[in-house]
Parts: sequence; structure tokens; C-alpha cells
Amino acid sequence: MSLPKSVILYCAGSFNPITNKHLRLLELARDALHKTGQYKVVKGILVPANAKYAKDNLVAAHHRLAMVKLAVDSNAWLCTDSWEVEQSQWPPTAVALDALKDRIQDGTVSQCIYNGSAAVESDSSTQLKRKRPNDTNSHESSEETDVFARHKSAKIMLVCGSDLLRSFSVPDLWAKEHMEQILRDHGLVVVVREGSDPYQDIYSSDMISKYSHNIHIVTDWLGDDFSSTKIRTAIRRNESIKYAVPEPVLEYILKHKLYNPNYRPGFPYPSSEW
Repeated sequence: MSLPKSVILYCAGSFNPITNKHLRLLELARDALHKTGQYKVVKGILVPANAKYAKDNLVAAHHRLAMVKLAVDSNAWLCTDSWEVEQSQWPPTAVALDALKDRIQDGTVSQCIYNGSAAVESDSSTQLKRKRPNDTNSHESSEETDVFARHKSAKIMLVCGSDLLRSFSVPDLWAKEHMEQILRDHGLVVVVREGSDPYQDIYSSDMISKYSHNIHIVTDWLGDDFSSTKIRTAIRRNESIKYAVPEPVLEYILKHKLYNPNYRPGFPYPSSEW
């Protein structure tokens, strides 16, 4: 019997803000791949989109990166990568996946990776102050760097919701060569979202069907849709988002007055007055 193939899961998104649902995507994907007996997931990476990504209402990239870092800080197998937000333009997903593969193989990936209890401090620019592994008093762990060094030939798979798979069929939204590159060279782990049918999306496209062996469909039977859009709406309306986002992310939103500078969850009845 052959050994399971090492896999690095890659989840890209606006993360505006990151929610517990985003973190759960990686957990579901890992479980599903392990159940096949063919794969061993060695790392999960959540990648905030570049500031030039064509989406409305994005807060500054350094805030979104800081929130993702806080969200994964206590999780041993998850990390975040600043490479995309540091680019001058938004790199298409296929380009970013190939760039990650190259950075792992040439040993430079750790320059953009945040793990464990590494310091995160936002400044007035769009950058984050990142402690390098050789900085004085740095808490970066060499163990994390070793994960990438030990698995230079790992398969990098894109984790996404079923809406992304459906978007492959939208005319002119994706470059055909990029779609084929993702499906052929990397593969997808698709978490089914309500109202979608990824099996139908696969069947309806000759190109997607060609690579169906490289697409894994996962159902989240527990549900709970904590989308970033709904989180921002709740913040605008002074509604609680506790337990929908990681606690450190909630604290960061309050500290930096993101999405609603006057956000006061529970107003006009603060718990201290009951």
C-alpha cells in the first residue's frame, strides 16, 4: 500500500472580516481528504486578497491580514501568507497557487508565513510588522518552516465554497487556461453551500468533467452561515457577532473601529447596566 500523499490546503478570500465559517472550511476539507486514505494534510493556509482585488468595501489589507493572523494564532496546523497582499497588483488564483509552489520548492515561503504566536502589530501604513525567524526575541517556530521544507513536493489544493466552482461556468469571468491549470495541477476541495449543486456544475462542463477526479465535494452537515457580508451587516446595525468570528478578531474590529466606528454591540443595553 502506498503512503498517503502530502497536501497543503490553500484557501483564498477577502476575509473582510474572517469568520469561524472560513476556519471551518479548512477543517472540513482536511477531514474529507483524510477519509479517502489517499492524502495527509500537513498544512492549511488562509490567504487574504490583495487590495486591488475587485470587490467593494474592502478594509485595508493590513487589517484583513492582521485579523487572519489572530484567527489562526492558536491553531497548530493553520497559518496565513502575506505574499498576495504584498504584490503591487492582484494575482489571479492560478498564478498565486503556482507562486506558492515555487516558494515552497526554493525555500523562500517562510518569509511571508505567520505561524503560532508570532507578533502582529499594525502600523499607519498598509504593512504589518513581521518578526523574522532570526529576529531577537522572535516567537516564530522553526518547526513551521520545517513543515514546508519536509514537504516540498506536497500537492497544493484549493479549498472553496461551491459558488466558486459554479463561477467557472460564468462567461469571461475566468481565463480558461487558469481554470484548467487549477483543476489539472492542483485540484479543488469544494464545500457545498445551500442552494448549489456542484455535481450538476461538474456534469454541465466538459472541461470541469475532464478533471472530476481532482475535485472533492464536501458537505457541512452542521451548517451555520456566518458570511463576511452578514458579519458586516450586523456590525453596521450594532448587533452582536460574538461566536461568529474568533474572539481576537472581534477585539481587533472593536479596537480599530472597522466597518462601523460607532459599533457598540448590545447598545442601548450594555451588560454592565443590567
